[in-house]
Amino acid sequence: MSTRISPDHSKPSGITPEFIKNAEDELSRRLGQPVTMVLGNGIVAVRTEGELFAGETVVVMDAGPLLSRKQPAEWADAFERKISRLSRRAADVEHLYAEIEKSPSPEKTGAIVLEHAGDYDDDFFEALATVISHDKARLRLRRVRNFQALRSYLRLVRRRARAGETAAMRRELAQGAAQETDLGRR
Repeated sequence: MSTRISPDHSKPSGITPEFIKNAEDELSRRLGQPVTMVLGNGIVAVRTEGELFAGETVVVMDAGPLLSRKQPAEWADAFERKISRLSRRAADVEHLYAEIEKSPSPEKTGAIVLEHAGDYDDDFFEALATVISHDKARLRLRRVRNFQALRSYLRLVRRRARAGETAAMRRELAQGAAQETDLGRR
């Protein structure tokens, strides 16, 4: 493990190479694998040789909230919570994708997405970006395209749900299903 601190001269007071080393050691112990922690440019990044979640080896956090924490264990707590949260959200991404893959129609897919509309938070989108990145690295290009399209659709759904348009989206899905049924009868 190597300890690095931002090369800029405005290092936060109390955040010494020893502090970073202690935070690394604590997080390494908790995760069961060596980690490297880097502080710089307003962020703190943790890197490991193994996977933290969904094939990811790096987790980044805004340094601001961490700087008020004065114990290395508090930094380890924050990263451990974030890694756990993103791991759960990556599983949610995969579960949603599997549900959509089994969907028999665009209307059913829309209904599945709307059923979970309140779940698409920033952690979900961060986990989705990680899954996309992991699939790109593994050259799973079909899944990458599908996940990118899903991300665009979920952003639209989230924006409309936040604007109170969930009922309108459900009506649109029902109208689409009715039109499909009419076309099938002709």
